[in-house]
Amino acid sequence: MAGKDGSQKSVVKKREIAGHAAAGIGQNLVYGLWGSYILIFYTDVFGITAGAAGLIMMFTRIWDAVNDPMMGMVADRTRTKWGRYRPWLLLMAVPVGILLILNFYTPDLSGGGKVAYAAITYVLLSMAFTAVDIPYWSLPSAMTRDSSRRAGIFSIARTATTLTSVISAVIIIPLTQRLGGGSQEKGFFRTAVLFAAFSIFFYMIGFGNIREHVEPVKQKKEGLGNSLKVLACNKPLLLIILSVLIILTANGLRNSTLPYFAQYNLGALSLVSILTALSIPGMLAGMLLAPVLAKKFGKKRVFLGACIYGMISNLLFFFTEYTDTVRVFLMIALTGVSFGFILVLESAMIADTIEYAQWKTGQRREGLISSTQTFVSKLCLALSGGLIGLILTVTGYTPGQVQTGTTLMVFHMMMTLVVAAAFALAMVPMFFYGLTEEVHAGIVKELEAESRNEEAEE
Repeated sequence: MAGKDGSQKSVVKKREIAGHAAAGIGQNLVYGLWGSYILIFYTDVFGITAGAAGLIMMFTRIWDAVNDPMMGMVADRTRTKWGRYRPWLLLMAVPVGILLILNFYTPDLSGGGKVAYAAITYVLLSMAFTAVDIPYWSLPSAMTRDSSRRAGIFSIARTATTLTSVISAVIIIPLTQRLGGGSQEKGFFRTAVLFAAFSIFFYMIGFGNIREHVEPVKQKKEGLGNSLKVLACNKPLLLIILSVLIILTANGLRNSTLPYFAQYNLGALSLVSILTALSIPGMLAGMLLAPVLAKKFGKKRVFLGACIYGMISNLLFFFTEYTDTVRVFLMIALTGVSFGFILVLESAMIADTIEYAQWKTGQRREGLISSTQTFVSKLCLALSGGLIGLILTVTGYTPGQVQTGTTLMVFHMMMTLVVAAAFALAMVPMFFYGLTEEVHAGIVKELEAESRNEEAEE
């Protein structure tokens, strides 16, 4: 039975962990297409300017800064026979799929009409995605309170979701070409329909198999201001957010630049599939090793080690001539390792701050605290999306034409030097991070003791 603080450590069955990973596959089928290819779809297929596309993404993510914590509070207050977070997989699966299709539909509109259509459909998909993304990443904390078990769930989920995104990126261009029959418009639209159908299927598998074992803590309903205090006083959480924000913004710039780098620096857009495939082994290695090394050395040390590796490997990539395709392929494979580590450690470390917040404030807000993870991801997309649109405009990028030497060099720097600098900068906040495994275990013991005392008094 769960204590009032939700302290139970019930065994999480393998099918529940597999179900969580399956829902993540559905989620990242959507994100793999939408996140990686919507910009180049807007500029090269739909026909709006890079500046307009960048502004749409940036302002949408600013709205998400408000929407994410609101959705976290809604999820925390949800009460159904299926739990708090699990029902959202069922509720939002179809809307997310439909909106993905609409994002890659090309209606016959004027220039202004196209911008308006892109903005409306992009914002709606972003909101729908938030409504399933925040509950999804809150689920491990509702499945178990044990830190090491949660790290394992996050590791498997991150491996499944990232592998899905990467494989999607590998097959999307060939798939659009095959389904389009020579038409990029038809290719992207039909690919979106296919991805939407499979995403709904995997969401349903997740919903059917996941179970929430940690009972919610009985607490007073708090307004937005009081709930946000849970975040403001959570120093470990704020430090993690800052470090990850730096890294993922740089990674967003890199991902947005990749299609342009492949097409213009390396000479073929089809190389995106190869470059993405080459990053898979390194990322998987990082994701699978992260919980193992974290258990032995601690999450903080492993996080710092991943940053050092990321800085060095991307510096080496910067000094690799992009005309040397073989070495570019090698560096893409090597630089993927650090991102694999960061993705798993981010989720596990944010989950640990849930108990810290409960210990500090008396409020256990899994959804609200987990929403910071999606908030950071979207803020990174906002920053990287706005910046890449600005960079493309300033450097004189012209779709389908031979690019200037300056533009090619900027593409190369976005793929390498900017990422190396981000890893170096991200280490600074982590030097002040104090929520080690020993400290977290002590906090959990205190919470469980308080729960037992309250039950004895009753």
